[in-house]
Amino acid sequence: MQPVVSVIMPVYNGHDHLRECLDSVISQTLKDIEIICVDDGSQDDSLSILDEYAKKDSRIRVIPQENGGAGKARNTGLRASRGRYLSFLDSDDFFEPDMLEKAVARIEKDRADFVVFRCDQYMEDTGKFKGAKYTLKTEKLPPYTPFTFRNMTGNVFRAFIGWAWDKLYDREFVLRNHLYFQEQRTSNDLLFVFSAIVCAERISYFEDVLAHQRRNNTVSLSNTRSKSWDCFYHALCALRDFLKEKGIYEELERDFINYAVHFCLISLGAVGGEPYVLLYNKLKNEWFEDLGILGKDRDYFYEVKEYLQYAEIMEREAEDYPVKISVVIPVHNARKYIKQCLDSILKENNLGMEIICVDDCSTDDTVRILREYARKHPNVRVLQNKTNMYAGASRNRGMLAARGRYIHFLDSDDCVLPGAYEKIYNTAVLHDLDWIKTTATAFNDKDGSAIENPRYSMKTLDKSFDEKLLNFNTSPAMFLGGMSLVPWNAIYKRSFLLENNIRFNHLFCVNDRSFFVETCVKGKRMMLIHQDFVSHRMNVEGSLVAKRLDHFDCQFESYKIMKKICDDNQVNDTVRFRILDAEMYDLIGWYRKITEDEASSEELKQNLHDFTVGNVDMGMFEAREADSQWMQYRSLTGA
Repeated sequence: MQPVVSVIMPVYNGHDHLRECLDSVISQTLKDIEIICVDDGSQDDSLSILDEYAKKDSRIRVIPQENGGAGKARNTGLRASRGRYLSFLDSDDFFEPDMLEKAVARIEKDRADFVVFRCDQYMEDTGKFKGAKYTLKTEKLPPYTPFTFRNMTGNVFRAFIGWAWDKLYDREFVLRNHLYFQEQRTSNDLLFVFSAIVCAERISYFEDVLAHQRRNNTVSLSNTRSKSWDCFYHALCALRDFLKEKGIYEELERDFINYAVHFCLISLGAVGGEPYVLLYNKLKNEWFEDLGILGKDRDYFYEVKEYLQYAEIMEREAEDYPVKISVVIPVHNARKYIKQCLDSILKENNLGMEIICVDDCSTDDTVRILREYARKHPNVRVLQNKTNMYAGASRNRGMLAARGRYIHFLDSDDCVLPGAYEKIYNTAVLHDLDWIKTTATAFNDKDGSAIENPRYSMKTLDKSFDEKLLNFNTSPAMFLGGMSLVPWNAIYKRSFLLENNIRFNHLFCVNDRSFFVETCVKGKRMMLIHQDFVSHRMNVEGSLVAKRLDHFDCQFESYKIMKKICDDNQVNDTVRFRILDAEMYDLIGWYRKITEDEASSEELKQNLHDFTVGNVDMGMFEAREADSQWMQYRSLTGA
């Protein structure tokens, strides 16, 4: 008897998640199914697991084949299928128990050629689910079902994602239109999915979330893309040829070209190193022209930011920006946290990135961990200081070694939040920014609880300032009072830092405040955006107050550095007051914390007095006492 659904599943080295996936399929409420598992030459025990399940469930058929990729495996399963409908599932995902029952009900109700349902993402590192509205863009679809591509609004190739596992297909429709998967390493389902869209006479969709895509696993997608950096181009060419064969290319030419430039940019951002240069030059010298993109003006493109990125590639050489963002991480005895930090960056595969870890003479096994990551990931580099230089000097060394258009200075015990880089980078490029500052979250290292920090969240800054050019000279109080002065919740244009000789100071602590102030004084194109970027770890083992006490001279030196920045740049009186007032407020704040901990001494008190008398322009502060943050604590200095 013909089963209702043929579930086709390519499997390659799926040991870690295969059982969970199979369990979610065999437990479907729709029982009349066949499950065709094509083992694509697995090197692990996947084939044994499949045989084990096949012995327990007669609906499972196992077909071994030599390794040929997921596209070939799906075609093998397609040829062996007998069901009325086809479901193509990935072996590392898992599914709602009623997925097939609901999909069949909808495809039969609308007598559709295929039906699309919603999915979400299972973030493997956190165990949490994340919505994925971008996979089904209802604003591009008519408010009724079924429909054809001619009823869709906007780009027909952007309404759905070009993967097959969130859809159910009528098998006769697939066979009648000779639909197949490309047998290549990546992008092997694009041709199948988009060909189905333009061939279908009746398309349907519904809003239920029925599939869970596993994300943030330990396997780096960038490595896979780097080995198959040209597959996306062959997929686009095959789709273009299919459209021409069907006689509908002219009708869909603008949609195709807009999707082509989108996919080209996504693919370029997913690789680094030598593959990045190879792909960049192919796009610039051959493929943009071959795909019909070259020569189109700005108004032809649906997305301005994509046009600007394309135009920039045509104007520049690959060597100008071998990577988009260089993440510079100073590291010292970070064994406990560094893996989580690095993994959070490596999972962001939508941009060409490099990670530069500067080890500052670690005495634990941090160096071993860093070298292990460098061996596994071609975009990770490790630099080692010969002597202890502290975080500021280590960041400077990483900055000089960086090749990215923008630099992100991250601490080794913090993590980047999923998806943050792309929005922040695209905004920076679109407006040609010197830097863009973002919001951040904070949590307690002791128990994981959230910690509210109004400067990290920029709570006092109205969102109406977002994505607007800011002027430090006219509103220094907003910069110094509403934002945190740390470097890790911003990205900075590398050329801006180098051309203006902006560096971190070399103090043991307080080595980043002067960096931020100098970027404010010298920056011409600066923005902020309320988007959480980094998850910052607080209350890490080891007393920060004790460190400040042992190195309180750093607070004095930082103030002197700030005075020099004001002098060298000839800032106006208001800006000078705001910079130095903020620095004194930070200094006196740490002194108060030390006093509260009863760690103060007569020597420190005398040093504070001598510093204030010898270095602080009390006349300037007395003239603006009502506006000063620190003058209410003046008595603590004895000045």
